[in-house]
Amino acid sequence: MKNKKILAILTIAACVSVVAAGCSFGGDEPEEQVVVDATPTPEPTSTPTPEPTIAPDVQDSTYTSSNGAVSIKLPDATWSNKADEADMLSFESPEQGKILILHGQGEEDMASAMLPDTQDLAAALEQASDLTQGTDFEIQDYTTNDVEGVGVYSYTVKYTDASKSGGYVYNIHKIYKSSDEYYSICGSVANDASYDGIKAAVDSFGIAGDSGLKAAAPVKSDDAAAGQADGSTDGTTDGSTDTSSDGSSSGTTGNSGGFTQEQLTDTNQTRTIYRNSDGHPLVITPDGNGNWVDFDGNTYRFANNEDVYDQNDVDYYWHGEGADVYYMPVE
Repeated sequence: MKNKKILAILTIAACVSVVAAGCSFGGDEPEEQVVVDATPTPEPTSTPTPEPTIAPDVQDSTYTSSNGAVSIKLPDATWSNKADEADMLSFESPEQGKILILHGQGEEDMASAMLPDTQDLAAALEQASDLTQGTDFEIQDYTTNDVEGVGVYSYTVKYTDASKSGGYVYNIHKIYKSSDEYYSICGSVANDASYDGIKAAVDSFGIAGDSGLKAAAPVKSDDAAAGQADGSTDGTTDGSTDTSSDGSSSGTTGNSGGFTQEQLTDTNQTRTIYRNSDGHPLVITPDGNGNWVDFDGNTYRFANNEDVYDQNDVDYYWHGEGADVYYMPVE
């Protein structure tokens, strides 16, 4: 019991000593205490200058294949290349769709390729995928054209049930074909809003390399007039008349797109029309079936002597000019 009393006294004494150390006992007044603010002043941080973001639809989206053979202007910068081989190019946009370009050359490739050079064959290829024409799909805007011996075939497949077509509502096809070579371009469209952009991309396809199909699909610049001002598809620029070694003229000019002088000025054979939205010029020719077509096989109809509409009802204007104004040398 005595030990417990001693332990209790020692414990109380220890507590008192701690309190006394923190307080001033006695007659002296406490010294003035200085309160130090221990919170450090924050260092100012510099705000990074934001990098300007270019909208995807105004970025340069022209893609040239690794071998330099072909190029295509993609709808916008959301598209990425997925494959780049000599016989295949593919591109994809997560929200818009896909574009596939196939190339074949030689007897073996031509024998194995299924190239729909008739509308019936185009429909048969879809039916081979267990789709019913009129119920599951329809063939739209099928056109054929011959450009310097190259067959150009264009059409669109519209699907009524995207669940049966891999999630796509349209497939836009364009085929360039000769006896021993072909290019096939297919744009798969995921939604209606993406149709125009993918259609324009398919139409922008151009051949820059050594190919017998080059005349039908020349490489296009953003400004077709500027692109053609450089001359014909073989790069001639002087606009002079081709002359043989004996001094005679071949009848076509170096900057004439392969037309003779008579064809350039005869508006029954060639016409230059201008897109109303931006003044974009292009040359059209009759196809022998009552239609006017451009080099890509797109068709045009004249509502009167001035107003022209293409197969998608885009409006153009005709000033009564032949192709000579399109190929006129730039001073």
